[in-house]
Amino acid sequence: MKNKTFLLLLVLSSITTLAQHPNQLIRSGNYEYQDSSFTESEKYYREALIKKPGSFEASFNLADAIYKQENFSESSSLFNALAEKTEQKIEKSKSFHNLGNSLFKEQKIDEAIEAYKNALRNNPDDIDTKFNLAYAQKLKQQQQNQKQEKEEQEEEQQEEEQQEEEQQEEEQQENKNEQSKEQSKEEPKQPQDPNEMTEEEAQQILDALQQQEREVQEDLQKKKSKGVKLKILKDW
Repeated sequence: MKNKTFLLLLVLSSITTLAQHPNQLIRSGNYEYQDSSFTESEKYYREALIKKPGSFEASFNLADAIYKQENFSESSSLFNALAEKTEQKIEKSKSFHNLGNSLFKEQKIDEAIEAYKNALRNNPDDIDTKFNLAYAQKLKQQQQNQKQEKEEQEEEQQEEEQQEEEQQEEEQQENKNEQSKEQSKEEPKQPQDPNEMTEEEAQQILDALQQQEREVQEDLQKKKSKGVKLKILKDW
C-alpha cells in the first residue's frame, strides 16, 4: 500500500510540473540553485526551455547551473551561443563575462581574456569584468615569465652539459697523447733493415770488417815469428 501511494505522488508531481508556467519553472530552478542543488535546478531550467525555447533567462541560468557542476566545456558552449544570439548589450555583456569564467576554468587564458574584453565592449562600466580581466592578464604574464625562465634554465643547462662534454673530450685526448708518449719511450728501437741502409753506411761496415781481418792476420804472423806452436784442427 505504501508503494502504491509513493507512485501516485510521483505521478501527481510530474503532472504539476508539466502544468507549471515557464516563469514558475525558472523560479523553482532559482530556488534549487540558491540551495546549491544545481542538478535539480538544471532540470527546472530545461523544462522551462521546453515550454519557452527562446527564454534568455532560462538559457542563461541553465548554463550557470551547468557551470556550477563544473561541466565547463558545455557551459562555455552555452554562454558563447547566448552571446552570439542576443542583441541586448547587457545580456551580451553577462554572457561574455560568464563565457570568460568558463574558459578560464578550462585553462584557456587567452580566450578568456578576449571574452572579458567583449563583455566590456558591451558594458564598459562592469567592475567585476574589469577585475576578472586584470586577473587573467596578470596570470598570463606570470605564465609567460615562468615559461621564459624555464627556457633560459634549459638553455643554460644545455650549455653546461656541452661544456662538460667538450672538457671530457679534451681530457680524453690529453690522456691518449700522454699514453702515446709513454709507449714511444718504452718501446725498444727496432733493428735497421739492411735494405734501408745507405751506401755510405754499408761501406763503413765493410771497412770495419776488413780492418778487423787485417788485425787478426797481423797477430798470427807475430805468433809464427816467435815459434809458437799453433793448434791445427784436423778434418777427420
